[in-house]
Amino acid sequence: MKEIINISAIFFSCAICFSQTTIDLKKVPFEFKNQNFYVDNVIDDCQELYLGVIEDNSNKKIKLRFENGTATTIKYFTDAALPKTVGRVPITLRIKSLKIEDAQTSLDKRTARVYIELNFYTANGEELYKVVHFEDQVFPASNLTEIYKTHEQRIRAALEYCIWSFINAQKVNTTNNLTKGGMLDDASSNKKESTFETYVPLGKWFNMLTFKRMTDKYNEGWNVSYTGFSDNEKDLIIPFVIGYGQSRAKSDIVQERGYSTVDSYALGLGFNGYIKITPGVYVDIGLNVPIGMEVLIDLEDKKSTNFLIGFRANQGVKIIPWKDFGIVIGASLFQQWQTSKVINRNFGFALELGINF
Repeated sequence: MKEIINISAIFFSCAICFSQTTIDLKKVPFEFKNQNFYVDNVIDDCQELYLGVIEDNSNKKIKLRFENGTATTIKYFTDAALPKTVGRVPITLRIKSLKIEDAQTSLDKRTARVYIELNFYTANGEELYKVVHFEDQVFPASNLTEIYKTHEQRIRAALEYCIWSFINAQKVNTTNNLTKGGMLDDASSNKKESTFETYVPLGKWFNMLTFKRMTDKYNEGWNVSYTGFSDNEKDLIIPFVIGYGQSRAKSDIVQERGYSTVDSYALGLGFNGYIKITPGVYVDIGLNVPIGMEVLIDLEDKKSTNFLIGFRANQGVKIIPWKDFGIVIGASLFQQWQTSKVINRNFGFALELGINF
Protein backbone atom coordinates (compact mmCIF):
# COMPACT_ATOMS: atom_id res chain seq x y z
CA MET A 1 0.00 0.00 0.00
CA LYS A 2 2.85 2.35 0.86
CA GLU A 3 4.51 1.68 -2.51
CA ILE A 4 1.27 2.50 -4.33
CA ILE A 5 1.00 5.78 -2.43
CA ASN A 6 4.62 6.65 -3.31
CA ILE A 7 4.11 5.87 -7.01
CA SER A 8 0.91 7.91 -7.05
CA ALA A 9 2.70 10.84 -5.44
CA ILE A 10 5.48 10.72 -8.04
CA PHE A 11 2.95 10.54 -10.89
CA PHE A 12 0.97 13.44 -9.43
CA SER A 13 4.16 15.54 -9.06
CA CYS A 14 5.08 14.92 -12.70
CA ALA A 15 1.57 15.86 -13.78
CA ILE A 16 1.87 19.13 -11.87
CA CYS A 17 5.28 19.95 -13.37
CA PHE A 18 4.37 19.03 -16.95
CA SER A 19 0.67 19.13 -17.76
CA GLN A 20 -0.50 18.65 -21.34
CA THR A 21 -2.90 20.57 -23.51
CA THR A 22 -3.99 20.30 -27.12
CA ILE A 23 -4.13 22.95 -29.82
CA ASP A 24 -7.19 22.92 -32.03
CA LEU A 25 -6.03 24.22 -35.42
CA LYS A 26 -8.91 26.08 -37.04
CA LYS A 27 -9.73 25.09 -40.61
CA VAL A 28 -10.11 28.61 -42.01
CA PRO A 29 -10.15 28.86 -45.85
CA PHE A 30 -7.64 31.28 -47.35
CA GLU A 31 -7.87 33.13 -50.64
CA PHE A 32 -5.72 30.75 -52.69
CA LYS A 33 -7.59 31.35 -55.93
CA ASN A 34 -6.83 29.87 -59.36
CA GLN A 35 -4.36 27.32 -58.04
CA ASN A 36 -3.79 24.09 -59.96
CA PHE A 37 -2.75 21.88 -57.04
CA TYR A 38 -4.05 20.41 -53.83
CA VAL A 39 -2.32 18.63 -50.92
CA ASP A 40 -2.86 14.91 -51.31
CA ASN A 41 -0.59 13.71 -48.52
CA VAL A 42 1.16 15.16 -45.45
CA ILE A 43 4.13 13.35 -43.89
CA ASP A 44 5.52 14.22 -40.47
CA ASP A 45 9.27 13.65 -40.67
CA CYS A 46 10.10 15.26 -37.31
CA GLN A 47 8.04 12.67 -35.39
CA GLU A 48 7.92 14.86 -32.29
CA LEU A 49 5.12 14.06 -29.85
CA TYR A 50 4.94 17.64 -28.56
CA LEU A 51 5.04 20.96 -30.39
CA GLY A 52 6.75 22.70 -27.49
CA VAL A 53 6.84 23.32 -23.76
CA ILE A 54 5.68 26.69 -22.37
CA GLU A 55 4.97 28.23 -18.97
CA ASP A 56 1.65 29.50 -17.66
CA ASN A 57 1.06 32.32 -15.16
CA SER A 58 1.90 30.02 -12.23
CA ASN A 59 5.24 28.98 -13.86
CA LYS A 60 3.85 25.49 -14.52
CA LYS A 61 5.27 23.72 -17.56
CA ILE A 62 2.69 22.88 -20.25
CA LYS A 63 3.36 20.52 -23.15
CA LEU A 64 1.53 21.49 -26.34
CA ARG A 65 0.39 19.03 -29.02
CA PHE A 66 -2.21 18.42 -31.69
CA GLU A 67 -4.92 16.01 -30.54
CA ASN A 68 -4.88 14.04 -33.82
CA GLY A 69 -1.15 14.29 -34.50
CA THR A 70 0.73 16.78 -36.65
CA ALA A 71 0.33 15.14 -40.07
CA THR A 72 -3.44 14.57 -39.73
CA THR A 73 -4.07 18.06 -38.35
CA ILE A 74 -2.12 19.78 -41.14
CA LYS A 75 -3.93 17.64 -43.72
CA TYR A 76 -7.32 18.78 -42.39
CA PHE A 77 -6.08 22.36 -42.60
CA THR A 78 -4.86 22.08 -46.22
CA ASP A 79 -8.07 20.29 -47.27
CA ALA A 80 -9.99 23.41 -46.21
CA ALA A 81 -7.46 25.85 -47.67
CA LEU A 82 -6.88 24.03 -50.98
CA PRO A 83 -9.75 21.61 -51.59
CA LYS A 84 -9.39 18.84 -54.13
CA THR A 85 -11.20 19.74 -57.35
CA VAL A 86 -11.21 18.53 -60.95
CA GLY A 87 -8.05 19.55 -62.77
CA ARG A 88 -5.92 20.14 -59.70
CA VAL A 89 -2.69 18.21 -59.33
CA PRO A 90 -1.76 16.37 -56.09
CA ILE A 91 1.36 17.33 -54.14
CA THR A 92 2.89 16.03 -50.93
CA LEU A 93 4.03 18.04 -47.92
CA ARG A 94 6.81 16.79 -45.69
CA ILE A 95 7.07 18.51 -42.29
CA LYS A 96 10.71 18.64 -41.26
CA SER A 97 10.08 20.74 -38.16
CA LEU A 98 7.14 22.45 -36.46
CA LYS A 99 7.63 23.83 -32.98
CA ILE A 100 6.26 26.45 -30.64
CA GLU A 101 8.51 28.63 -28.49
CA ASP A 102 8.09 31.59 -26.20
CA ALA A 103 10.66 33.34 -24.05
CA GLN A 104 11.33 36.63 -22.31
CA THR A 105 13.48 38.57 -24.77
CA SER A 106 13.77 41.96 -23.05
CA LEU A 107 13.15 43.51 -19.67
CA ASP A 108 9.38 43.86 -20.26
CA LYS A 109 8.68 41.83 -23.42
CA ARG A 110 8.14 38.18 -24.35
CA THR A 111 8.40 36.79 -27.86
CA ALA A 112 6.15 33.94 -29.01
CA ARG A 113 7.29 31.98 -32.04
CA VAL A 114 6.19 29.24 -34.40
CA TYR A 115 9.09 27.73 -36.34
CA ILE A 116 8.44 25.58 -39.41
CA GLU A 117 10.47 23.72 -42.03
CA LEU A 118 8.30 22.47 -44.89
CA ASN A 119 9.13 20.62 -48.14
CA PHE A 120 6.89 20.35 -51.22
CA TYR A 121 7.00 17.27 -53.49
CA THR A 122 5.18 16.02 -56.55
CA ALA A 123 3.09 12.85 -56.22
CA ASN A 124 5.95 10.77 -57.60
CA GLY A 125 8.47 12.13 -55.11
CA GLU A 126 10.22 14.90 -57.07
CA GLU A 127 11.22 17.74 -54.75
CA LEU A 128 9.68 21.06 -55.73
CA TYR A 129 10.44 23.54 -52.98
CA LYS A 130 11.75 24.02 -49.44
CA VAL A 131 10.76 26.77 -47.05
CA VAL A 132 11.98 27.64 -43.56
CA HIS A 133 9.99 30.30 -41.71
CA PHE A 134 9.41 31.60 -38.21
CA GLU A 135 6.33 33.56 -37.19
CA ASP A 136 7.10 35.92 -34.28
CA GLN A 137 4.85 38.07 -32.14
CA VAL A 138 5.90 40.29 -29.22
CA PHE A 139 3.81 40.67 -26.04
CA PRO A 140 4.15 42.34 -22.64
CA ALA A 141 6.15 40.01 -20.38
CA SER A 142 3.20 39.48 -18.03
CA ASN A 143 0.69 38.58 -20.75
CA LEU A 144 1.17 34.78 -20.68
CA THR A 145 -2.55 34.10 -21.06
CA GLU A 146 -2.77 35.98 -24.35
CA ILE A 147 0.40 34.29 -25.61
CA TYR A 148 -1.11 30.87 -24.91
CA LYS A 149 -4.40 31.74 -26.63
CA THR A 150 -2.70 32.89 -29.82
CA HIS A 151 -0.29 30.01 -30.54
CA GLU A 152 -2.89 28.53 -32.89
CA GLN A 153 -3.10 31.77 -34.88
CA ARG A 154 0.66 31.82 -35.43
CA ILE A 155 0.64 28.22 -36.67
CA ARG A 156 -2.01 29.13 -39.23
CA ALA A 157 -0.07 32.24 -40.26
CA ALA A 158 3.12 30.19 -40.69
CA LEU A 159 1.35 27.59 -42.85
CA GLU A 160 -0.25 30.30 -44.96
CA TYR A 161 3.15 31.93 -45.47
CA CYS A 162 4.69 28.63 -46.62
CA ILE A 163 1.92 27.94 -49.13
CA TRP A 164 2.09 31.47 -50.54
CA SER A 165 5.87 31.19 -50.77
CA PHE A 166 5.51 28.01 -52.83
CA ILE A 167 2.83 29.59 -55.06
CA ASN A 168 4.92 32.69 -55.72
CA ALA A 169 8.00 30.61 -56.46
CA GLN A 170 6.05 28.66 -59.07
CA LYS A 171 4.89 31.89 -60.71
CA VAL A 172 8.44 33.14 -61.24
CA ASN A 173 8.94 30.74 -64.11
CA THR A 174 5.79 29.63 -65.90
CA THR A 175 7.58 26.52 -67.13
CA ASN A 176 7.55 25.35 -63.54
CA ASN A 177 3.75 25.13 -63.40
CA LEU A 178 2.35 21.72 -62.51
CA THR A 179 0.91 19.64 -65.33
CA LYS A 180 -2.22 17.55 -65.14
CA GLY A 181 -0.03 14.48 -64.88
CA GLY A 182 1.11 15.63 -61.47
CA MET A 183 4.73 16.37 -62.44
CA LEU A 184 6.78 19.37 -63.41
CA ASP A 185 7.76 19.62 -67.06
CA ASP A 186 11.31 18.89 -65.87
CA ALA A 187 11.27 18.67 -62.08
CA SER A 188 14.93 17.78 -61.69
CA SER A 189 16.26 20.70 -63.75
CA ASN A 190 13.63 23.34 -62.93
CA LYS A 191 13.39 22.90 -59.16
CA LYS A 192 13.00 26.26 -57.47
CA GLU A 193 15.55 27.54 -54.99
CA SER A 194 14.69 27.07 -51.36
CA THR A 195 13.58 29.95 -49.13
CA PHE A 196 15.27 30.25 -45.74
CA GLU A 197 15.03 32.98 -43.13
CA THR A 198 17.88 33.87 -40.82
CA TYR A 199 17.14 32.07 -37.58
CA VAL A 200 18.15 33.59 -34.24
CA PRO A 201 17.11 31.36 -31.32
CA LEU A 202 14.94 32.75 -28.58
CA GLY A 203 17.42 32.90 -25.73
CA LYS A 204 16.82 32.30 -22.05
CA TRP A 205 16.30 35.51 -20.10
CA PHE A 206 18.64 36.04 -17.15
CA ASN A 207 17.94 38.30 -14.17
CA MET A 208 20.98 38.96 -12.01
CA LEU A 209 21.49 40.80 -8.73
CA THR A 210 25.16 41.25 -7.94
CA PHE A 211 27.42 42.88 -5.38
CA LYS A 212 30.81 44.13 -6.57
CA ARG A 213 33.76 44.97 -4.34
CA MET A 214 36.03 47.55 -5.99
CA THR A 215 39.50 48.72 -5.08
CA ASP A 216 42.16 50.89 -6.69
CA LYS A 217 45.21 52.89 -5.64
CA TYR A 218 43.16 55.76 -4.21
CA ASN A 219 39.70 54.39 -3.30
CA GLU A 220 37.79 51.46 -1.87
CA GLY A 221 34.14 50.94 -2.61
CA TRP A 222 31.24 48.73 -3.61
CA ASN A 223 28.50 48.58 -6.23
CA VAL A 224 25.15 46.78 -6.39
CA SER A 225 23.48 46.26 -9.73
CA TYR A 226 20.64 44.58 -11.61
CA THR A 227 21.40 43.02 -14.99
CA GLY A 228 18.91 41.51 -17.43
CA PHE A 229 19.74 39.90 -20.77
CA SER A 230 18.60 37.26 -23.22
CA ASP A 231 21.22 34.57 -23.87
CA ASN A 232 21.17 33.55 -27.53
CA GLU A 233 23.57 32.55 -30.29
CA LYS A 234 24.62 36.11 -31.15
CA ASP A 235 28.31 36.90 -30.79
CA LEU A 236 27.56 40.07 -28.82
CA ILE A 237 24.81 40.26 -26.19
CA ILE A 238 23.67 43.69 -25.00
CA PRO A 239 22.27 43.49 -21.44
CA PHE A 240 20.18 46.01 -19.53
CA VAL A 241 22.18 47.20 -16.51
CA ILE A 242 21.47 49.64 -13.71
CA GLY A 243 23.64 50.02 -10.63
CA TYR A 244 24.42 52.12 -7.60
CA GLY A 245 27.83 52.47 -5.97
CA GLN A 246 29.65 54.11 -3.11
CA SER A 247 33.36 54.63 -2.54
CA ARG A 248 35.67 56.28 -0.02
CA ALA A 249 39.06 57.79 -0.77
CA LYS A 250 41.96 56.36 1.23
CA SER A 251 42.99 58.51 4.19
CA ASP A 252 46.59 59.27 3.18
CA ILE A 253 45.53 60.61 -0.23
CA VAL A 254 42.66 62.56 1.30
CA GLN A 255 44.87 64.34 3.82
CA GLU A 256 47.36 65.29 1.13
CA ARG A 257 44.49 67.09 -0.62
CA GLY A 258 43.40 68.91 2.56
CA TYR A 259 40.42 66.76 3.60
CA SER A 260 39.67 64.32 6.40
CA THR A 261 37.13 62.18 4.46
CA VAL A 262 35.81 62.04 0.91
CA ASP A 263 32.83 59.83 0.04
CA SER A 264 31.35 59.35 -3.43
CA TYR A 265 27.83 58.17 -4.37
CA ALA A 266 26.97 57.43 -8.00
CA LEU A 267 24.49 55.76 -10.34
CA GLY A 268 26.01 53.90 -13.27
CA LEU A 269 24.52 54.42 -16.72
CA GLY A 270 25.97 53.21 -19.98
CA PHE A 271 26.71 50.30 -22.27
CA ASN A 272 27.67 46.74 -21.42
CA GLY A 273 28.35 43.92 -23.81
CA TYR A 274 28.73 40.18 -23.17
CA ILE A 275 30.66 37.98 -25.56
CA LYS A 276 29.78 34.33 -24.97
CA ILE A 277 32.83 32.07 -24.83
CA THR A 278 31.00 28.87 -23.81
CA PRO A 279 27.56 28.35 -22.22
CA GLY A 280 27.71 30.14 -18.87
CA VAL A 281 31.03 31.93 -19.47
CA TYR A 282 31.09 35.48 -20.87
CA VAL A 283 33.61 38.22 -21.52
CA ASP A 284 32.16 41.39 -19.98
CA ILE A 285 33.05 44.70 -21.68
CA GLY A 286 31.52 47.97 -20.60
CA LEU A 287 31.54 51.74 -21.04
CA ASN A 288 29.68 53.63 -18.32
CA VAL A 289 28.99 57.20 -17.25
CA PRO A 290 28.75 57.35 -13.43
CA ILE A 291 26.72 60.35 -12.24
CA GLY A 292 26.45 61.31 -8.58
CA MET A 293 27.74 63.37 -5.71
CA GLU A 294 31.02 63.70 -3.84
CA VAL A 295 30.79 64.63 -0.14
CA LEU A 296 33.94 66.20 1.29
CA ILE A 297 34.88 67.10 4.89
CA ASP A 298 38.00 69.19 5.24
CA LEU A 299 40.53 69.23 8.06
CA GLU A 300 38.50 71.88 9.88
CA ASP A 301 35.42 69.59 9.80
CA LYS A 302 33.69 71.75 7.19
CA LYS A 303 31.39 69.83 4.84
CA SER A 304 31.03 70.52 1.12
CA THR A 305 29.67 68.70 -1.93
CA ASN A 306 30.80 68.33 -5.50
CA PHE A 307 28.80 67.12 -8.53
CA LEU A 308 30.34 64.00 -10.06
CA ILE A 309 30.23 62.87 -13.64
CA GLY A 310 32.76 60.59 -15.20
CA PHE A 311 33.67 57.89 -17.66
CA ARG A 312 34.49 54.28 -16.79
CA ALA A 313 35.63 51.36 -18.94
CA ASN A 314 35.74 47.80 -17.68
CA GLN A 315 36.95 44.46 -19.03
CA GLY A 316 36.36 41.17 -17.26
CA VAL A 317 34.87 37.68 -17.10
CA LYS A 318 31.45 36.66 -15.80
CA ILE A 319 30.54 33.07 -14.95
CA ILE A 320 26.93 31.81 -14.62
CA PRO A 321 27.27 28.05 -14.00
CA TRP A 322 23.55 27.31 -13.44
CA LYS A 323 20.96 28.64 -15.88
CA ASP A 324 17.74 28.44 -13.86
CA PHE A 325 18.92 29.66 -10.49
CA GLY A 326 22.35 29.95 -8.98
CA ILE A 327 25.48 31.93 -8.24
CA VAL A 328 27.10 34.55 -10.49
CA ILE A 329 30.86 35.09 -10.20
CA GLY A 330 32.85 37.82 -11.90
CA ALA A 331 36.21 39.58 -11.97
CA SER A 332 37.23 42.67 -13.91
CA LEU A 333 39.66 45.52 -14.42
CA PHE A 334 38.40 49.09 -14.72
CA GLN A 335 39.72 52.49 -15.75
CA GLN A 336 37.97 55.67 -14.63
CA TRP A 337 37.99 59.44 -15.07
CA GLN A 338 35.65 61.72 -13.08
CA THR A 339 35.22 65.29 -11.88
CA SER A 340 36.50 64.60 -8.37
CA LYS A 341 38.24 67.26 -6.28
CA VAL A 342 40.60 64.59 -4.96
CA ILE A 343 41.46 62.07 -7.71
CA ASN A 344 40.39 62.49 -11.34
CA ARG A 345 41.94 59.42 -12.94
CA ASN A 346 42.57 55.93 -11.65
CA PHE A 347 42.35 52.24 -12.44
CA GLY A 348 41.58 49.23 -10.32
CA PHE A 349 40.22 45.74 -9.80
CA ALA A 350 36.76 44.43 -8.93
CA LEU A 351 35.36 41.10 -7.68
CA GLU A 352 31.67 40.35 -8.17
CA LEU A 353 29.29 37.89 -6.52
CA GLY A 354 25.54 37.52 -6.95
CA ILE A 355 22.61 35.37 -7.96
CA ASN A 356 20.72 34.77 -11.19
CA PHE A 357 17.02 33.89 -11.34
